[in-house]
Amino acid sequence: MKSCLGILIVFITLVAVIGGGAFLWYLSSTSEFTRTGGDAKNPPKAIIVPPKAVPVR
Repeated sequence: MKSCLGILIVFITLVAVIGGGAFLWYLSSTSEFTRTGGDAKNPPKAIIVPPKAVPVR
């Protein structure tokens, strides 16, 4: 009984790990990214952030 339970736990864990990876792969391969707030003639401007000063001892 213990070996059967162990095999079931290992099998369910393996299915969950492989299924989760497949689900993430599916989501990443079917996702689409679009930009909002601009058009082809007037693209949005990049915001320049100055670097922070780091104190030196």
